[in-house]
Amino acid sequence: AAAAARAAAAARAYAAAYAAYAAAYADADADADADADAYAAAAAAAARADNNLIPWIDQELASLSRTRDIGGYLTDGFPALPRQAVFLSHLRQIPSFGYWADWFQDRYDGRPPDPEILKKSLSLPEEIKDQGPRAVNRYLAGLASGTLAAGIKRVRAIFIGNGEAGKTSLIRALNDETVTEGGTDMTCGIDISEWPVPDTDLQAHFWDFGGQVIAHATHQFFLRERCVYVLVINARSTDSNPNQQAEYWLEFVRAYGGDAPVLLVGNKCDRAPVLVDIRRLRETYPNIVPTLHALSATGYRGEFADEFSLFRKAFVGALQKAGETQPYFSADQFAVIEELRERSRRDPFLKKAVFEDICGRRGVEAGERQEFLELLDQLGEIIHFPRLYELHDFSDFLLNPRWLTYGVYQLLYSDLLKRQLGQLHWRDVRELLKDKRIRDEQGNELAYPGDKLKFLILAMTEFKLCYPDSDTAADTTNPRWIVPDLLPSDQPEDLDFHPSGALRFDFVFKTFLPRHVLNTFIVEHYQDIRDKQAWQHGVRLASRAWPGTEALVRADYQGRVLALAVSGSHMDRYFSVLYASILKILERMPKLVVTKRLHLMEAARIGTGREYSGEEPTEDLETLLAEKARGKREFGCKFGTYDLQALLGSVATVQAGGRPAGVARGRGALATKSLPVPGEEAPEEMPPPGKDARKERIKHSSWWVVLSGLGGLAAVVSGLVALAAVFEGTIAPLFGVVMAFADSLGIAPILMVGVLLGMLLSRWNRKQGK
Repeated sequence: AAAAARAAAAARAYAAAYAAYAAAYADADADADADADAYAAAAAAAARADNNLIPWIDQELASLSRTRDIGGYLTDGFPALPRQAVFLSHLRQIPSFGYWADWFQDRYDGRPPDPEILKKSLSLPEEIKDQGPRAVNRYLAGLASGTLAAGIKRVRAIFIGNGEAGKTSLIRALNDETVTEGGTDMTCGIDISEWPVPDTDLQAHFWDFGGQVIAHATHQFFLRERCVYVLVINARSTDSNPNQQAEYWLEFVRAYGGDAPVLLVGNKCDRAPVLVDIRRLRETYPNIVPTLHALSATGYRGEFADEFSLFRKAFVGALQKAGETQPYFSADQFAVIEELRERSRRDPFLKKAVFEDICGRRGVEAGERQEFLELLDQLGEIIHFPRLYELHDFSDFLLNPRWLTYGVYQLLYSDLLKRQLGQLHWRDVRELLKDKRIRDEQGNELAYPGDKLKFLILAMTEFKLCYPDSDTAADTTNPRWIVPDLLPSDQPEDLDFHPSGALRFDFVFKTFLPRHVLNTFIVEHYQDIRDKQAWQHGVRLASRAWPGTEALVRADYQGRVLALAVSGSHMDRYFSVLYASILKILERMPKLVVTKRLHLMEAARIGTGREYSGEEPTEDLETLLAEKARGKREFGCKFGTYDLQALLGSVATVQAGGRPAGVARGRGALATKSLPVPGEEAPEEMPPPGKDARKERIKHSSWWVVLSGLGGLAAVVSGLVALAAVFEGTIAPLFGVVMAFADSLGIAPILMVGVLLGMLLSRWNRKQGK
């Protein structure tokens, strides 16, 4: 309550300051209308607003610091503010911003906010934020009016760690089940179970992920920020030491789960101590819960009972805290959720028309249903893929997400798919899932009838887990898909890619290179794969949009480097498409630390450089951009001196760490303009140089040459006449000899001069065009 009161007091101080700021801008509206230079008027208004803002902040903070009665401070209304009514009127005219007008009005009138509503408003769920400002405003208005009051009371706990670390054993201990040495099989894929959080009304969903490498690429679809992570470290592991295990998985969580809390559990400590530098890890990963819980799941009732009890208490506390940020629903919306849950026990799918009918019966208005559906999708209550519905005319929503997760893992972990090196035929899908009966964590039976298998495969393509094989595109009876994570591990023998003269770029990952980055990239550009040259660590591409332009992309997981090399006549354009595609994939992991390094092309070198045997000349892209921003034309380093323009072209328009604005023709290696969507053909504004484009250039060049030639001819003839007059005794005889020789060949002298001038000018024009 005290914290809420302090927050309310700070909110009132903020409102006072903002009111003064807004009033200054409201005054400026009239000035801008009368001022011919609206930009100058806006600048003057901003200056006045800044001058008014600081005294108001000082005044409010001084008033707040002097008072001992926060309640009295909150109920003390504002003094009359200039144009306050105008400000509120303008605010109410903006769609969905009426909530804020009411909020400001309450602060002006000295009505303190409700502490419970304020607490809910400050704990805004990520799922609501992701829907945009209007959805946020409507959600806050619903909280303020008391309409949104029902929570879903569900939290998610995700157990991660290397294979055989003991994740499943730890879950069994939490369920007070008997745990024996070697009594559980290693989890293949994912196990989901439910657990009532003690002394709360929360229900926890446990997601137990397999630790195999292929699972690492699929975890990304289930990891979220509003979760509690339990990282289980195997104290007896011989593959890696505990610190290496912890760092790998902590980086994994940071990439996908943001700042979600992580509890560290050192399991199997009955035979070996778990040695983890928890202080150093917390410096890099502050979301770690401070205590390392060293225990043995097999001894949770005996030798390690105290340690397990401490872990269980910390775990429950973390789940309770995660439950505080859950979204709230109206009674009508919650009634829909309850009916959907009931239906999911009978059928994992729901017709779209039935969903609309349920919402209508329960009182959810038509205008609210799309946002409501998107929120349910983000919460995992229902799954829908808008693109699949548009392209394939699906009319079903997936009501039970477990149907999808279990089905995907049944395919990915099948021995058949491994033997076929990632080649998945339609008959294989039917064979692996026909008559399959799986029960989820609630005991619901999940069946995989033939008419639903297409949805499963297309969902895998939507998740970038596989791509259709072009060789079987015409085979409607038994098409084939390729799973990049199960492709051959060996690089093909004859790549036929020559790095000399290629544009080369490295993405260097500080801690780990997620396996799904390359896999997703391969799926997005599968139509450009050259002669099926794709393997677990790389892919060879040949651009369809720009023939003769090719690329080689390789991942070094040990060195944590993703290398991109592009060669050909349009390597600038193709590079920008591929570069943007990789950045788009990395955008989903904003906290992953990546350095971008450009290989220094020999063609851009000025003079000779110092040779560093065995070391490839590269430089950090941000450094090169910074040098160009300072107006530098050359860049010097230990490898020599380079022409910055030749290295970067117009890459200065690309912000370091940002996505290229696009692709354009240019002199440098990274010229940019408007970028095509990865996987699509080249956009209209930058067609490949076909016959029509060449004809157009030739036509313009020809007219220019003719006009220039005529003008040049007139100038030369006039000059020669003048010279003949001045140097009659010297030039005129020579000129006469040349003209007589041309006349003897039957060539008109003036025509001969014109042809010579035209040839010279055409050559010069062609050189300038290049």
